[in-house]
Amino acid sequence: MRRDMELVRKILIEISEGKYKMDIKLNSDENRLYYYHLEIMRDAGLISFRDSGYKGGVLISNDPKLTWLGNDYLDSISNEGVWSKTKNVIKERGMELSNVPFEIVSELAKMQLKKWIGME
Repeated sequence: MRRDMELVRKILIEISEGKYKMDIKLNSDENRLYYYHLEIMRDAGLISFRDSGYKGGVLISNDPKLTWLGNDYLDSISNEGVWSKTKNVIKERGMELSNVPFEIVSELAKMQLKKWIGME
């Protein structure tokens, strides 16, 4: 499985709005991918939550929340125009979003946000 930055963005937005899956049945590729992203986002320090496995699934036992880093990253990418420009810059350089390290995407999004609000 590979990280999908579009899904990361979607999950961060959902968590910030209080929408997320609490009972994740691991019987579909979609749910396994969703849970994989929750885990790697927790490992990266973007979100925090507790979970417990049960036969065939995972239960999120407390409300997932964004960390300070998660909030900062979401602030950089939540605007659709900024996110679109960030992805376009990567694409113009002949790369795929999924092949660019998180730190680069984050810094690029911050640069695009600065341009968007007239700081650069």
